Amino acid sequence: MADLQALARSVYDTCISNPNKLYTSSEILAYIPRRDAQVLLDTINELLGLGYLKTLKQGDAFVYRFVTKDAVDRTRTLTSDEAMVYQHIESSAREGIWTKTLKTRTNLHPTVLQRCLKTLEQQRYIKSIKSVKFPTRKIYMLADLTPTIEVTGGPWFTDAELDADFINALLVAVERFVASRSFPKQRPNASGAAAGGLIPFEAGYTGYPTLSDITQWVKNSNLTEVDLSEVDIRALLDVLIYDGKLEKVIGGTAYKAVKKVEGAAKQGFTEAPCGRCPVFDLCSDDGPVNAGNCVYFEKWLAEI
Repeated sequence: MADLQALARSVYDTCISNPNKLYTSSEILAYIPRRDAQVLLDTINELLGLGYLKTLKQGDAFVYRFVTKDAVDRTRTLTSDEAMVYQHIESSAREGIWTKTLKTRTNLHPTVLQRCLKTLEQQRYIKSIKSVKFPTRKIYMLADLTPTIEVTGGPWFTDAELDADFINALLVAVERFVASRSFPKQRPNASGAAAGGLIPFEAGYTGYPTLSDITQWVKNSNLTEVDLSEVDIRALLDVLIYDGKLEKVIGGTAYKAVKKVEGAAKQGFTEAPCGRCPVFDLCSDDGPVNAGNCVYFEKWLAEI
């Protein structure tokens, strides 16, 4: 960093300790002797000119972000076209940038742009990613960044495609875990085998698993190498609830499996449309809805 004057180097060394922080000019001014505005301007211009500082817009105000020395050295080895392409990709952050957008912003010939992208990719400065929103688009971002969930689709997508097998396997595993803590266990006999009787839960049983319990179980069970958060696990639980396999208990803080009774007899009233009719209160012989013009009856009779 011999190219920087002593004051600029001092400001840089102080601020680069937090490279992700965005600084206002007032904050940088605090590191300028006697808080001289002209010296501040000269220092900022020096840092900007040598690539150690970048200007960004935050709302209606301009802010500054200090650039690491590695990033500065990296761009200095690039041609002017490559540096321009790199800077546009860098500005796209974790969202990435579409090649068509790059072409518009750089105004480079397609052949030149492709050559720049190929060089940057070979040097591992950038990488191409797939977007679940725009699967046909070729999108680039810096190689050391991780795409946002909006781009990747989160843990449920692999190579921008919904991983149905992965999701279904997790749904089955989670349902079984919740079921294992939802119903009384069979009472063992003297030999340790199940004797057929059940050990009832005590009154006010609170052993149903919570979201935190289920998330921790998934992490400890080695079901997947993907790091699933509570938000991800809640999405799985919501699916199981919608499918009628789980229900919320204890004020909605825990989950319980719904036990299905095999071979249960069906009741005529609940099977017939009348038992679940949304306009039951309006139905009468001389009312707007009656058995003679009931569309629900027609559909039900056609199905049985």
